[in-house]
Amino acid sequence: MAAGDITNSMIAELGLRLEDAAATIFTTVLKMVMLNKAQIQVAQSVHNCYLAELETISVATLDFSTTYALSGIGNTIFRGAEGILKVAIQIGGSGSFIWATEEDLEQLKKTENTYLAGSDANPLYYIFANSIYPLTTTTALTKGKVFYLKAPTTMTTDVDPILNKALHPLILMLAEALCWGVDGKLDRKQAALDIAMAEIEILNARYTAAENIGTSGRDT
Repeated sequence: MAAGDITNSMIAELGLRLEDAAATIFTTVLKMVMLNKAQIQVAQSVHNCYLAELETISVATLDFSTTYALSGIGNTIFRGAEGILKVAIQIGGSGSFIWATEEDLEQLKKTENTYLAGSDANPLYYIFANSIYPLTTTTALTKGKVFYLKAPTTMTTDVDPILNKALHPLILMLAEALCWGVDGKLDRKQAALDIAMAEIEILNARYTAAENIGTSGRDT
């Protein structure tokens, strides 16, 4: 299969859904725009566990001796702070990286307790105003690595979607809804949108029960 074959197949499928296989109403360019918009919507809506293809790690070892702005990581972090999956900290700039535990802002005051405070053995961090705040005993020379979600690759006739194939029907359904909206067929737009939203709700519901159990931090 050549690069772009999946995208071209999705364009053709979208044309069939729109009852416009000959592209007399919805051009290929328009369908491509809507597929890319739909891909972003899907990635913004589903649980992080469905986005393994977007997982990446900061290329450089980051200076964690003070706060670290998310904008300094290099690539745009998809979904902002919610796109931060894990943070690893290297105490004093040497030795192994240790997984840090995220603290919610609502629970931050408890770290003032000596027994619950971040330490070199049990590093913590919190995110505020698009910056990471490490909580460790040692701050000088301390480094960090951030695991996060990157934005989905823009589809073209030569570039296939990066998201898992299991999400492609959702992308098509949302793209269909967007196209019907452009065409002024709001009833058909709503019908397609309702189906897509129902499927997203079903997917996300599988992980609702696991939330707020165990250590604090963002769901991965």
